Amino acid sequence: MSMPCNPYARPPINLDSKYQASAQCYASPTTLFSPSGYQQIAEPSHSDRIRQKDFRLKRQIRIWKLIARLFAFFLAIYPLYSQATTLHKFLSTRDIIINGRNAWAKDTTIWPTILLLCTSAATTFVSLLILASYLLSVKHANKTEKTVGTAGFVIEMGAHIAVWIATAVAYRLGKTGNDLWGWTCSDKADQIQDQFQAVIDFNNFCNVQSYAWILSIAQAVALVITAAVYYLAWRRMKHKERMEKDMMKNPLHF
Repeated sequence: MSMPCNPYARPPINLDSKYQASAQCYASPTTLFSPSGYQQIAEPSHSDRIRQKDFRLKRQIRIWKLIARLFAFFLAIYPLYSQATTLHKFLSTRDIIINGRNAWAKDTTIWPTILLLCTSAATTFVSLLILASYLLSVKHANKTEKTVGTAGFVIEMGAHIAVWIATAVAYRLGKTGNDLWGWTCSDKADQIQDQFQAVIDFNNFCNVQSYAWILSIAQAVALVITAAVYYLAWRRMKHKERMEKDMMKNPLHF
């Protein structure tokens, strides 16, 4: 009488020749046992290799997503702070008159400063929201990012990149000499620096705004990198869907 094959039972340690033929029915999909009782690791199945690849890709994507969000957050913090500080300094000192004039250019334009300020604030808020979700749980963060769906995300990311590129370009083109950045870096501001020494340090505000512009360019680059990371996430999703379909079509091969 032959031994019934139970694939879920644990194999006996000592198998005589009578049961050697049926010993493999006790083996798991990835583990085989020899008649002598020693464990032998079988070659990984196709499904195991797919799962391992999927797990590695998933882990890499999570790490890069977190790094990208942190990078975008910190890059947005400085322009937000610098533009808020510069705008406050302008509003609080424009009515101070010394020797018949104030410290700023005539008909000062402030829209470049406001533009960069608002764009930085929006990016900071969105990044902070995602990072807060990560603190709660990775699952909650993924749910937050998927709320608008794939199409909505593509539109949002594309618009975000376009806005930062446009902001960086507009901020630079707005440096005409009558704006806050252009004026603080101008020779005319240097000429009246001694008069307004107790009011404002033009050189300091010039450097602050110059760094903000450089970081606005870096922010656009960071968003492009973020988009690339999400492209990897999309590839992983498609890969997982394809794996699940293959397992359903050919269950015996998995």
